[in-house]
Amino acid sequence: MIEVHPSLPADSPVAQELYHFRYRVFVQHAGWELPCQKQQERDQFDTPGAVHLVSRAANGRIAGLLRLLPTTAPYMIEKLWPDLLAPYPAPRSPQIWEVTRLGTDPELGLLERGQTVAELVTACLEYGLDHGIQQMLAVMSEDHARRVVMGMGWRYERCGPTRLLGGSPVIALRLRLSEDALARVRQRTRLTARLCPQAHSSRALPALALPA
Repeated sequence: MIEVHPSLPADSPVAQELYHFRYRVFVQHAGWELPCQKQQERDQFDTPGAVHLVSRAANGRIAGLLRLLPTTAPYMIEKLWPDLLAPYPAPRSPQIWEVTRLGTDPELGLLERGQTVAELVTACLEYGLDHGIQQMLAVMSEDHARRVVMGMGWRYERCGPTRLLGGSPVIALRLRLSEDALARVRQRTRLTARLCPQAHSSRALPALALPA
C-alpha cells in the first residue's frame, strides 16, 4: 500500500523522514544543488497544499516517493522554468497538478527501484482520478519520458521547447489522467490491486484544458 501524506507540518516526524530521504536521493546521490538544512532537502514548494506519495520497503524504510503540487498555488514549472511551456502561460487550475521529486532509494537493486517507480506511477494515477485531477505536468528528459512514462503505458505530450537543466536537456510534459490510462499502466506493470488508499469523495470539477 502507498502512503498518502498531505498537509505535512514541517516539524512532524514523517516530514523530517521524507525531507531526509530527499536529501539522500537528490543531493547526496544525484548531486543536485538544492537548499538543505541539517541533511534535509526542503524548498518553497513544500507548502500545506503539497502531497507526498510514499512507498516503503518490507523493513519499513522509504523505498521511494514523489511530490504532487497543485497549480492553484505556486509550483516549480511556473516559478522556475516557465519557458518550458512557451509560448503558453503556466496554467492554474484545480484539475492540473505538477509531479515533482520522484525518487527511489539508491541502495535498492535495479529491479526493486523499477518496481517502486511502477507503484508510485500507478498510485499517482489513482490519487489523481480520486481527486478530480485531469492533467499532470512534469519535467524530465525526453529519453526518460519515453523509457519510463511511455514504457509503463502512460502517454505524454510535450508542452514546449527543450532546455538545459543541470547540464541535461529536459522538457515539460503533460500527462492526461483517465481510467483508460490507469488500465494501460496496470496492464503493463501487472499491478492490478489498488495501491493508493481510496478517497472518501472525488472533487470532480469542470475542466480547464491546457492549450493543445
